[in-house]
Amino acid sequence: MEQKNTFLRQINKRIYRTVLFFLCLTPLIVSCTNLDESLYSQLNNDNFLKTDEEIVSAIGAAYSGVRAFQDFGNMWAVYCTADEVAIVGRTGGDWAGDGQDQQMTDHTWTNNNRFYNGTWLSFFGQVNKCNQLIYQLEQINSEKYANYISEIKTVRALWYMWLIDMWGNVPIIDKFDVPKGFLPSTNSRKEVYEFIEKEIKDNMRNLSKDVNSNTYGRANYWTALSILSKIYLNADVYTGTPQWQKALDVCNEIINSEKYHLTATYKENFIAKNENSTEAIFAIPFDAIYTQWQWFLPLVTLHGSSQQTFNLTNQPWNGLSVQTDFFYKFEDQDIRKKDNFLWGPQYTSSGEPLLDPGYEKDTAIDPDGPQINFTPTFISLYNTARQSGARVIKWEIEMGGSGQMNSDFFMFRYSDILLMKAEALWRLNPNSIEALNIINLFRERAQVPIFTSLDANKIVDERGKELFMEGWRRSDLIRFNKYNDPTIFKPSISESYRRLFPIPKEQIDANPKLKQNPGYN
Repeated sequence: MEQKNTFLRQINKRIYRTVLFFLCLTPLIVSCTNLDESLYSQLNNDNFLKTDEEIVSAIGAAYSGVRAFQDFGNMWAVYCTADEVAIVGRTGGDWAGDGQDQQMTDHTWTNNNRFYNGTWLSFFGQVNKCNQLIYQLEQINSEKYANYISEIKTVRALWYMWLIDMWGNVPIIDKFDVPKGFLPSTNSRKEVYEFIEKEIKDNMRNLSKDVNSNTYGRANYWTALSILSKIYLNADVYTGTPQWQKALDVCNEIINSEKYHLTATYKENFIAKNENSTEAIFAIPFDAIYTQWQWFLPLVTLHGSSQQTFNLTNQPWNGLSVQTDFFYKFEDQDIRKKDNFLWGPQYTSSGEPLLDPGYEKDTAIDPDGPQINFTPTFISLYNTARQSGARVIKWEIEMGGSGQMNSDFFMFRYSDILLMKAEALWRLNPNSIEALNIINLFRERAQVPIFTSLDANKIVDERGKELFMEGWRRSDLIRFNKYNDPTIFKPSISESYRRLFPIPKEQIDANPKLKQNPGYN
């Protein structure tokens, strides 16, 4: 607990002074199409950024933005384009709105979908924040602060890892002091891939290899290797040239360091106070007090009446549900099934039947009556029953809490490194016994029968079950050529161009140098 509190204090308790400093430096730029802000290079830096404590406080601005990864308008919406979860429009109008939530799941989105513009702005805003911090530190003393500069460049590479995965062809913006009126051009996906790889390789030697309270929640050497492992694993998708051996080598370096270990149980990675997990490679620290309204999954997924099940101080919104086909990928005895999902008849904290005051009296819509019964099987994204769909409880919902999370989010987890190694081994040799043994580590921990052989379906499904809602399902499905497959909500194969998201219309309108991805013109 102390390592998380230490980091949160570093970010939050001195944030006022840090924010004032950078507001004096320049206005915050939130779009890569509006980079013609004035610079105020006359600021006197003699009395600031002189100690490690002040530096850590300043670079906290880069990490506080990393929490945007979990913002509902960013990655949560993107989750819905895969086969894990969906935001369904419910009877009575709940979550129906303009249908853009549902378009993510049935693959009918357009280039003016609000989620893409919001995510684009957020992610490039974080790239710009990193550029801002790098610029300031270089202006003061680039040699003295080389380690911190490399750390921030690694965080910037992390954002580009997501940008290349979602949009492919995006602008590479690695400077803050750009000329007035500058508009960036689109770089190819291969160019962005090479930029990320070079950034990591050029800077990782300056990063700490320590794993302790001082590096928790910060980009260290092992975070850099994790980014490399991801781009190498997806290199065939990004560049047309597979890099399985490179992916394997990087995973082996992390594994052979013996800095990280599998936890005895799956669940302990997702408890409220999970900062002591031996699997946490790069964690995004969250706290129900310090980071309010930044990580509130229980409120998004639970039924309003579920407030009485967990005695929450806020009422949930009855939104995010588990997709039917994904729910049934789990064998009944798989302990990850009960750790991840909430389904079946629901009760109050005192054991009384949990009632839905707005239940559908039409038994054709809801045959279960007023008691809430989360039914895993539901067939419509639109106008579906209020109780339809299993709900997400992977991260601990604390009894009597606010519905805002104390669990840290592990962007890179040791389980994923092992699973990536297994996949790389299998890609290089489909009969690899070592790959089979790694996959069976997770089968054994989940208390399900081990495999005697591997194939593509077993590997991608095991990744899906182990890494549910950790941000990797979309890229996994694309890599295994399953992203466009039919589902209950998407009865026919979707267009292959949807493996990339559209450059938001607002960005194209503001910057004609941006090149739209195929299929969205």
